[in-house]
Amino acid sequence: MPSIWTDWYQRLDAEIMIIGQDWGPYIDMEKLNEKYQENQTRNNWKELIETEKSLTKKQLTNFIKVSSNNEVTNLDNFYITNAIMCARQGISYRADNINLKKSTLNCKDFLEEQITIVNPKIILTLGYYPLLALSEIFNFEIKTTLKDCIKSNPYFKVKSYTIIPLYHPVAQIKKEEQLSQYKRIWTHLKGEENE
Repeated sequence: MPSIWTDWYQRLDAEIMIIGQDWGPYIDMEKLNEKYQENQTRNNWKELIETEKSLTKKQLTNFIKVSSNNEVTNLDNFYITNAIMCARQGISYRADNINLKKSTLNCKDFLEEQITIVNPKIILTLGYYPLLALSEIFNFEIKTTLKDCIKSNPYFKVKSYTIIPLYHPVAQIKKEEQLSQYKRIWTHLKGEENE
């Protein structure tokens, strides 16, 4: 079922993969799917993605744009997925309608398969649980909070991947602090690893 966080079409060769936390409530996915079923074309899908764009995606796009000095202005060439491949119950994004850790660990094999298929150069994790999934998949240790993870390891080199943990785009973190992490994307993509 389509979701604003499952825009994979023609992106299997993406150099950058973004991993969010979860799809949100099932009811939101169901509504989007119904609109898509009325007109199953790529143009309709693109329009739905734009009209359904969340604050998270708007902020994420803005951080990508600003950090790249306006060289990248949208997410069209990014492979976007989630650590948790199941929808929340109910109608809200409240954390108490899904067991985040259990769901992350239950879905990590599906995420690993996507990473293998896409084989990106850079993997961006939005929040703690996507980073937890990768630490389980690739067997590296992380701290117990995202802030401590970023402070001690602003990026991880695993196999051929550079993993850059990012604060969630709408987290209550200073923009300058967030942007310092986003700027690492372009440094690593260009191969300028000695920061």
